[in-house]
Amino acid sequence: MSISTQNENKDVITQIAEDILAQNGAVPSKSNYIDFAKQLKRDNKVAQAKKLLEEGSKIYPLNLSVHTELMKIYVRQKNWSDVAKHLPRILVNIPRKTNSTLTYKLYKYLINNRHYSEAGEILELLVKANPEDETLQYKYVELAFASKNWPIAIQRVEELVQFLGEKVPAAVLVDLSIAYQIVGEHEKAKSLFAECLTKYVDELPELFEDGYRKVTLFDNGESRIEFYKFIEPTNTVFATFDSIDKTWERTPFAFNLLKKKRVDLISLRRRTTKNYHQDISREEYYETVAKLTDGYDKKFAYGTSLGGYSALYFGSTIDCNILALSPRNSAHPNHGTNMRVETVFQHELQHPYNPRITPTIIYDPKDSIDSKYMKKVIRKAYPNAKYIYYPYAGHRISIYLSQIGVLKDIVKRFMAEEPIPNYERTLRSKSTEYHRILAIHCSKTNKKNWALQLTEESIRLSPTYDRPRVLKVELLRDLGRMDEAFAAAYEGLELFPKYTRLHLLLISLFEQQNQLKEALKAVNNALEVSKSPKLKEKREELLAKLEMLATE
Repeated sequence: MSISTQNENKDVITQIAEDILAQNGAVPSKSNYIDFAKQLKRDNKVAQAKKLLEEGSKIYPLNLSVHTELMKIYVRQKNWSDVAKHLPRILVNIPRKTNSTLTYKLYKYLINNRHYSEAGEILELLVKANPEDETLQYKYVELAFASKNWPIAIQRVEELVQFLGEKVPAAVLVDLSIAYQIVGEHEKAKSLFAECLTKYVDELPELFEDGYRKVTLFDNGESRIEFYKFIEPTNTVFATFDSIDKTWERTPFAFNLLKKKRVDLISLRRRTTKNYHQDISREEYYETVAKLTDGYDKKFAYGTSLGGYSALYFGSTIDCNILALSPRNSAHPNHGTNMRVETVFQHELQHPYNPRITPTIIYDPKDSIDSKYMKKVIRKAYPNAKYIYYPYAGHRISIYLSQIGVLKDIVKRFMAEEPIPNYERTLRSKSTEYHRILAIHCSKTNKKNWALQLTEESIRLSPTYDRPRVLKVELLRDLGRMDEAFAAAYEGLELFPKYTRLHLLLISLFEQQNQLKEALKAVNNALEVSKSPKLKEKREELLAKLEMLATE
């Protein structure tokens, strides 16, 4: 959701909240139900809108507007029996219901969309009507955690503990200990966490999913900073940074590897893969995590590609030990890629100078983009950095290191602050990525046959890896072996039917043979499995060419 859309939504929801507050606890008005339901539908939450309007129709059984909105949903869902049930001539038979839940639903909507001030006012209205409702007391804590107001969160948890008396659940005290950590009161946090470990030994596994309790420290709608508290005490924290293909719907970068190390995690996440963290500054990152990280004896940061860039750019603010693999931000105007030009770069073009830290940076010196970025930016910013080179490993160096079987050992040695050795060069024979990258370099120097042999080996090592398939087709085409190029393209598409780049390559083969009708057929087939704009553009281009030929 864009920032402008969020603001528009906030205006609508704020007005609804103000209307309900102005009614001073009375039953919400007809327009409250209608306006809120419309907003839910705009947010594609049709089921919630339907439930809300069904409630409104019982409170206002003779109001045609409420029922009209409800019938629109029934018609959309082709639910004709419910349409009939809500016709005006039978509305008088629907009993009145004065117990409204709209206010509570509105509170949930406000908090989920980060309208915390309005959510707080609505919550006070709910508590005023139900002062002894234990659930609502928990909501005060929920709101404080959601709004990231940690001192208030601590105050409200302590008030909740008093309210509950002897029946304090484990989750309340665990979250209180985490809140103490976040504000830098580490001795209190350790003492309370130790109490939880003793008092709730049987309950904790349910609270710590996969061994961790997650708390969101920062959330602006596009970027998040998440804290993962390990189920056991630890004096080590890892700041991790997601790679280019990860979003916050998935587990954080290196999660499965690091949870075995029994450490706490602070992870910078993002909502979409088109986010390059331009919406969060170094200052915001530091202010969010600095007090928390001060409580650990050992602090590390780790990331690859965009994550490697972020480990240096953000992680250096807390002066931790950094492992950055192929650090690069593709949105950088001078050292990024043409694919990302639509992103406005808000960070500093040069990393701030930091001679205090000695980050370990691993990259492929043969990669022209990475190598230039190291020379122009990274080496200037971190004069005491340690560099490890893996020629022909490519930009996706974490994949290469995993394929040759040394990535886990590198992380282990990095954590132990031990030197990382020069591994046997013969290990690279195990890497699909090494053969593919070396093939690309051979192709650029017109060693096409060598490149083809390397590509075949890359495919043999990883038959389900898509990128070597494209390279094979391109090399066969360049060598003039068109029948084999077509066969390789079709073989690749059987394995990867949604791979747009392979579809475009097949289409180009037809164009090269001047078989435009076959090319158009290939485009249409591709569009059945992919909605890529490039395929749509290619279709229009081919239709124009065929039309031109028809008129000649």
